[in-house]
Order: sequence, then C-alpha cells, then structure tokens
Amino acid sequence: MQHPSQHPVVIGDPDLGVKIMEFENEDDFLLQQRRSPTPRQRMRALLRQMRYGPLGRLRNALFFLGTLLIFGWIMLPYDNVVRLGLRFNVKKFQHYLNSHPVEKWLFAPPAYPVDLGTDTVVIVKTGYGTRIRANAWFEALSASNEFRDFLIIADYASKPGQEANNHGTPLLIHNVVNQTLSSLGPAASLSNSRVAKYLRFAEAIENGKQEEADQLAKSTGWEIDALKFISGLELAYSKFPNKKWYLLVDDDTYLVQPSLKPLLAHLDSEVPYYLGNAVGDFRVRFAHGGSGIILSQGAMSSLILDNPHAVRNAHLESLSETWGDRLLARTLIRAGVYLDEEYSHLFSGEPPWWAKIRPDRFCSPIITFHGLGQPEKMHQAGESFRNVSKPLLWSDIWDVYGMSRPWRQSTLTEDELAKPIEYANWDHAGGSGGEVAVVEGVEKAEECGRKCYERGNECMAWTWEKETRRCNLSPWMIVGERVEGKVSGPNGKLARELEMVCLKY
Repeated sequence: MQHPSQHPVVIGDPDLGVKIMEFENEDDFLLQQRRSPTPRQRMRALLRQMRYGPLGRLRNALFFLGTLLIFGWIMLPYDNVVRLGLRFNVKKFQHYLNSHPVEKWLFAPPAYPVDLGTDTVVIVKTGYGTRIRANAWFEALSASNEFRDFLIIADYASKPGQEANNHGTPLLIHNVVNQTLSSLGPAASLSNSRVAKYLRFAEAIENGKQEEADQLAKSTGWEIDALKFISGLELAYSKFPNKKWYLLVDDDTYLVQPSLKPLLAHLDSEVPYYLGNAVGDFRVRFAHGGSGIILSQGAMSSLILDNPHAVRNAHLESLSETWGDRLLARTLIRAGVYLDEEYSHLFSGEPPWWAKIRPDRFCSPIITFHGLGQPEKMHQAGESFRNVSKPLLWSDIWDVYGMSRPWRQSTLTEDELAKPIEYANWDHAGGSGGEVAVVEGVEKAEECGRKCYERGNECMAWTWEKETRRCNLSPWMIVGERVEGKVSGPNGKLARELEMVCLKY
C-alpha cells in the first residue's frame, strides 16, 4: 500500500480540466511551498489577481463605462444640450488657463499663405433702411485695400443706376429675402406675420412710396434681417464656390485688413472654421453679426453642400427667429461646425474710440470695429486707419487716435507710474455699472485713481465724476472722448507691465 506522502499532488481544478502544476508526492509539494516563488511566478500571480481579483473587476467595469460614454457621445446630435453644455464648460476652463493669450503666430511666417484679393469674398449685409451706409463702407476702404470680390445682400434689390459704388465700380445689391421666401414656397404664407410685413414693405418700394418704405424698414427691418443670413451665404457660395474664406460683415462694420491677413494665413481653410465675437449662453454660442463673421471653405461646404436639410430648416426658422446671427450658429452646429472661441477676442463690437481694451487682449490684434452707422463715423474710421500697414494691436488704438501712451514715458519711474495719471474732462472707463465697479462718495480724483491702482489687474482705467463724487473702476480702458465734469486715467503701472509682454514677443 502506497504511503500518503507518496500520492501525486496536482495543483489546478480537475473539474475544469485545468492543470497548472503536478508533483510526484506530497513531500515534493511541501518542499516547493517552502521555496520562495520565482519572479516569473510572482508575475503570473499578479496578472491573475489583476484579471480575476477586485481590481480586475473594477478595471473591466470602468472600461465598459468608458466605452458606453464614448459611444453615447458619438451618437448624441451636435445640438444636444448635454454635448453643448460639456463643450461650453471645457472651453471656459481652457480660457481660464490661457487668460492672457499672446498671438505668436502674428509675426510668424504664414502656415497657409493667403491673398485677400483672390482667396476671400466680403459679404456686406445692408438694408433699405440703412442703404446710405453701403457707399460709405466702400469709401472707407484705403488705397492699400486688398479685397477684390464683394457681394452686397439686402432686403431689396438695386435698380439700374442705384447700385452701390466701389470707387467708381457699380455693385449690384441682391435681395436675398426674396430668395429665402422662394425657397420656402407655400410655407412662406401670408399667415406668417413676418412674411406679411415684408410683402407690405416690398410693395411700398416697388410702387415708389419711399416715405412709407422708410417707415416700414424702421419698424420691421430687424425682423426682416433674420431672413438674410442663410440665403446670403448660399448666394455667396454659388457665386464664389472656390474661395478659401467668406467674410460676413454689416454695413457699419470696419475691417482692419493688416490684422485679418495673418490670422487667415495661420489657419487651414479646409478645416471648418467659424470665427467671431462670441456671445450667447451654452445652448447657442454664436458670433455677434455686427462684429463680423468669418467662415472657412471647410465650414461653408459642410453647411451648404453636406447639410441641405439643416439649411432648409434654417429657412423655416428664419420666419420666427429674432437674431439671424444666432440662427446661423444653430444651423452650423447642426452641421457639426461650432464657434471657435480661441479667436473671439480679436473682434470688437464697439467703434474704435469705445473699444474695450482688456488685459487679456492688450497684445492681441484687432480685426473689426462695429457701430459706425453714421457715414461720417465710417469715413472717420477709414481715415484714421488709412495708413495702418501692419497688424493693429488693441493697445495701438491709442496711437491711431493721436493719444500718447503715458505709461511709455521713459522719464517716469516706477514710483511715479504708480501714481494716478489724470486727464481732465475725459472718460477712459467707459460708463458705470455692470462690470464697472462704482464707489460712491469719493471726494477727489486722485483718491479714485489710487483705488484703481489698489485693485491691480482688476482695474484698467478709472473715471471720477465731479458732480456726483462717484468713482468708476473699469476692468478695461477705452480711448474715450471728451466729457465735461469728469477726470479719468488709465492704470499706467498695469499697462506698462502688459506692454512688456507685447515687446517680449
């Protein structure tokens, strides 16, 4: 009879037919147990633990959850509120990490060389109620203007002899509202109030009732404006299908070409870019139309060629949408094209003298100005920027308007620069309330200036009102204008620090 110690010992699971290790007898098995495991055995044991132990089960669960989230993200529509909310917060966090961008590409060799004359088309959006602005827009172009192709879109069509004038060249004004209504067919019925208002307005123009047409344009022009955006872009793409860039501007928007060109040369036009001054909440972040909108060839082809259903829906929504620029953004989102907010700080929604120069854009170029609705204001902007031949930084606006930068005075020591710089009867803060902090009961202008300096990076300029003893502390500074009874000044110390960053690059 065999001694128990002589019985063979098998390590494994006989029921499953798995044999990991076999010993001739128990003595060999006990001897093996007394020996320390080899590195290879340790690794095998660790791998088994990772695969079948608690950590392994956790890993598998996380992998499954991650796969599920990725699949769910891919399947979500582009305009889903979850997708939009997450994207908005990620972009907001990225902006926080890069709150003082420096555009190193500005003076770098162009990655994608661009010719403004052959590679772009400028779409100027006007209307019957603002028709006097169209000629002023072209008159403001400098002698060094590089743009060659233009398309004027409106809510009326120019008659022979009444075209816009581009330095002697007549340009047709295209009625894209009619194009929108034609594309809708029976959907654009008189039962829709916006359609009824437009048809009454168009009839007044057709019958030569200018006074009535002007009155109707004044009361309904904003509603009708929403009907121009999508059809205007469709018309532009049909006439200029091979352009790299499409620039949509209002008739009171000024384009700074020396700043625009390096931006376009930095970006690949085949990528779907949608650029502009970002406004709106997370559900629809859109480029403010008045500040100018830039669309690449990639974005236009995605919208016009690849997503005709989204375009069709946009025409329908234009019958009720308040803002055409928001409608455009919503349509682009459905085509998978989102507003790229990395360049939003390059666009201004104000005229030059009211452009808000913030710390986060001090060294950045400025591409557009808005709010130049009076022809003389547009002419003034054109004259002011006529000799600008290199990229214009936000801080350069001071030089263009003939105001020396006090923080540049080499004779000022750091201590002297830390004292308030005062300009009587002027306003560099740009109003009060909102983001502008208001301190009541400040007795002297110098005291107001010190309060600004004490706030550090949070105050770019201050204005003291003599009559009310109110001190306005602004997170931006503007060139401003003459205002009786106010004393104002920039935060010279902060401005010098920011300018040193500009000079570094």
